[in-house]
Amino acid sequence: VTCVAFAGDGGTTDIGIQGLSGAAERRTNFIYACYDNEAYMNTGVQRSGSTPYGSFTTTTPIYGKTEHKKNMPKILEAHDIPYVATSCAAYPLDIYAKFKRAKEIKGTKYIHILSPCPPGWGFSTKDTIKMGKLAVETGFWPLYEIENGKFSLSTPSKRLLDPAKRKPIEEYLSTQKRFNRLSNEDIEEYKRYINQSWEYIKSKNLTTQLL
Repeated sequence: VTCVAFAGDGGTTDIGIQGLSGAAERRTNFIYACYDNEAYMNTGVQRSGSTPYGSFTTTTPIYGKTEHKKNMPKILEAHDIPYVATSCAAYPLDIYAKFKRAKEIKGTKYIHILSPCPPGWGFSTKDTIKMGKLAVETGFWPLYEIENGKFSLSTPSKRLLDPAKRKPIEEYLSTQKRFNRLSNEDIEEYKRYINQSWEYIKSKNLTTQLL
């Protein structure tokens, strides 16, 4: 029997982080999946720890959230659990493969799935898959796995190690109403944030290759 727990980003990054941390520290044998739509969408689009920088919600300042989103995959990685992965609802085969792999591993397994929300993010429902792919293709949401400390980029994100292969972050941000208050300085902050995130990924990728 495989035990699987599903929770949203609010229940994972805020309300439930204490219990999740304890379960991971005890090496509880289950798969924990966070479906991350980057706010408390069921209760009225309030900001969560996973709400990204500059995003407007009903509980952020008028100019948007002033902090970047909490990096839960990195937090769970720090618990030294055997499997951590990121995925996105726009890549169902990637999700399937990661759940299948997690099922074969004993201990705590954490899968963080970015799930675009049309009403909460402010885009048309028909663009849901497009929005998820833009999150990945701009480098904002890298797809990867960490199995027993070994880091590997997933196929959709491998080519993005080269910054020239990433789509401009403006393509992602400009299509969502929650970001319509961003200034030019905010856009530059996003570019800095993404570059910094990928420098960390490059270091993880290089370390794995040297092992």
